[in-house]
Order: sequence, then C-alpha cells, then structure tokens
Amino acid sequence: MLREPDLLKDSPWKLMHRLSLPGILGMMVLSINSLVDSVYLSHLVSADAFAGVSLLFPLTLVVTSVTGFIAAGSSSVLSRAIGAGNQQVQRMVIPNMIALALFSSVILMLAGLFFGEEAVLLMGVEGAVCQAGVDYLQVYVLGIFFSIYGLSANGLIRSEGKIRQAMTYTVIAVVLNIILTPVFIESVGLGVRGAALSSIVSMMVYSVLTSFYFTQGKATFDTGKFRIRIEKDIIADVINVGSSTLVMQLSNVVRQFIVFRSVTWYGNAHDLAVFSAVFRLFSFVSIPGMGLLQSLQPVIGVNFGAANWQRCIHTINTFRWGGILLMCLLLLPVVTFPREFLGFMIPNESISNNELNYLRLVLLALPFLPISTSTIIFFQAIGKGKKATLLPLVRQVLLFVPLIFILPNFISIDGIYYALAIENVIYAIMLWIILKDEIRTFQSYITT
Repeated sequence: MLREPDLLKDSPWKLMHRLSLPGILGMMVLSINSLVDSVYLSHLVSADAFAGVSLLFPLTLVVTSVTGFIAAGSSSVLSRAIGAGNQQVQRMVIPNMIALALFSSVILMLAGLFFGEEAVLLMGVEGAVCQAGVDYLQVYVLGIFFSIYGLSANGLIRSEGKIRQAMTYTVIAVVLNIILTPVFIESVGLGVRGAALSSIVSMMVYSVLTSFYFTQGKATFDTGKFRIRIEKDIIADVINVGSSTLVMQLSNVVRQFIVFRSVTWYGNAHDLAVFSAVFRLFSFVSIPGMGLLQSLQPVIGVNFGAANWQRCIHTINTFRWGGILLMCLLLLPVVTFPREFLGFMIPNESISNNELNYLRLVLLALPFLPISTSTIIFFQAIGKGKKATLLPLVRQVLLFVPLIFILPNFISIDGIYYALAIENVIYAIMLWIILKDEIRTFQSYITT
C-alpha cells in the first residue's frame, strides 16, 4: 500500500508529484460543476440560458469568497498546529469551521432568496437571459450550506497532506453532477432550475462523505468532538488568514460585475455569449495550475510550524516553476484550436477571427498566474494574513480599475480583453519582486 506523503521529509518535487493530481481534481469540483451546467444548458436549452447562468458568475463568487475565507483560514491554522504538534488547537478547528459555515450560509441564502432577482437585473440584462439567471439563482441559493461546509471540510483533509483522500470525494461529487444534470434539465423537465438542483445534490453527497471521514476517526490529527462551537483564539487566527481570501474573492465579485457590465455596455447578446465562453475557458484551463498550487499550502504550513525555513523556500520555488510549466502545456491546445473550443461552448454562435484572437490573448496570461497565486498562498500558509489581504486590493485599485475603464473607451470591447491580459502580467511581476524580499527574510532566519 502506498504510504501517505511526508510533508516534513519528502523532497518538494516528490511532494508536488504526489499531491498535484489530487490537488487539481480537488480544485475542479466547483469549476467542473459550473462548466457542466453551462455546457448542458447551451446544448439542451439555449444560448440565452447559457448567457444568463454565465452572468451569475460574479454573484456566485460571493459564495466562493465565503468558502475561501473559512477553508483557507481553517486549513492554515490546522497545518501549523500539526507541524507544531499542538493538539489543543487541532481539536478546536472543526467545531469552529462548522459554526462559521452554518452562520454564513444562512445569511447568504436569505439574501439570495429576497434580493436575487434585483441582483441579476443589476447586470444589465433583460428578457430570456435575465429569466434564466433568476431561475438558476433561486434554486442555487437553497444549497449554499453544502458548498461552503463541504469544501471547507475537504480543505482540512488536504491540510493533513491526505490529498488523495480529498480527491476521492471530489471525483464522486463531480461524476454525480455530470450524470444528474441532463436528467434534471431534460428528463425531469426542470430546465435551468434542474442544472442548479443537480449541483446541490452533488455537493450534499460531497458534504456527507467528508463528514463521515472525520466522524469515523480516519483523520491523522485530534479532531475533538464533531460539534458547533466558537473559540475566540481560533476564530481570530482564522479571520486573520481567511480574510485575505475573503477580500480577494469579494474584490473579484466587484471585478467580475464591472467586467460583465462593461461587456453588456459595449457589446450585444452575442458579445456576452462569446465573452462568457472565453471567460469560462480561461477559468477552467487555469484550474489545474491552481489545484497544483493549492497543495502547496499544507506543505508550507506544516514546515513553517516546524520552523523548517530552508524547506519552505525550496518548496515554493519548486511548486511555482511546476505551475508555470503546467500552464504552458495546458494552454497550447486551446491556443492552437480556439475555434473548436469556443464552438463547443457556444455551438449555435458564429465565431469571428477577431474573437478567436480574444481567446488567445487572454490565455497567454495563464503562465503568469502561478507566480501571483503561489505568493498569496505562501503568505496565507505562514499566517501573514494582512499582507495576503493587501496585495489583491492593490491589484484592483492600481491595475484593474484604471485599465478596464480607460482601454474600452478607446478600442471598445477589444479593450476589455487587453485590460485583463495586461493586468495579469503586471500583477505577477509585482508579486515576484515582493516574494523575493520575503525569502531574504527567511534566509536571515537560517543564518542566525
């Protein structure tokens, strides 16, 4: 039987090899669910249904933001506690995570039920596109707890370094969603609402599986009692680290709202469908790289807790270059055959050569993502939540906002694509420089 990876002793290259595939699949659960919904809606319902659900991306990012807040904060606390051998902290993590997931999901569900239609209308659409978005959102919000709790609990399994176990539950949920979505849409006749319902069912199963993992004593850390409880010290640490993910994701909500609103302002329904397809392809292709880098968090966290400074430096360099290489490999087929990929996403739309170049332009920013993402994950893993929070905010204020408002004024909808590509590259260069300075601090610990 293959032993579990040793986060304190195995070489970083070996850990990346062992953890990358499970980490990638673990990150793909929400993205695949979202992509599956979109593809099925495009083929089984209409392009309007595809555009309407795609338009919800900025709104569903709110749920992703809260999930990231709880998962990143709890995982960082747990990883460092495992590295330091602190069982008292280990026992407090799960009860606090459950309490946060329950509280936040109730608030988001009520907000979605009472203000969901108004939120969709703010995106600037009407008619069939608007109705599709409202229909999906009204069902989607009913299952918010299963997404937040399931993904946060699965993140704790990854924090142990048991990425393979976490991956198994993820694969089950994804396969279930792929099977159920066409059944609910077409066979049951629920249409757009059926796509949302299938996602809820798959995430509910996902949550049950992760719960059984902890209640049956399979975890390698002291889980304590499976209950709801708030511990002041643990919550403070979770907030310190998790707030960086929350702020980053919530700023992305505003970011995606501005982007999609700009598309509807400068373009028409066809432009919205094309942009939605380009955006989803970019997000989907980036997931493997992000999944590889998510497995960086437990390795850095455990070694930081054990004061292995040199190993932290070696690990982030290894994972970063691995992520860059993976991104380069993944973008090649999409850049080479853009018409086929866009045609799969929106089969009933005519794609121009200029729109194919939009996809190529945006995807060429992918190799820069591992640089910026690994830096944020590094700061989260070592407990430097303030720095991990500030950097994404600086990105939005100094880079995104000026570019997205200036460029489209001169070159219309083309400017939206150029703004996104340029911003990603400049941001990555900035974070490369910042991390080099942090590494010099670590090297001073080694010499002393």
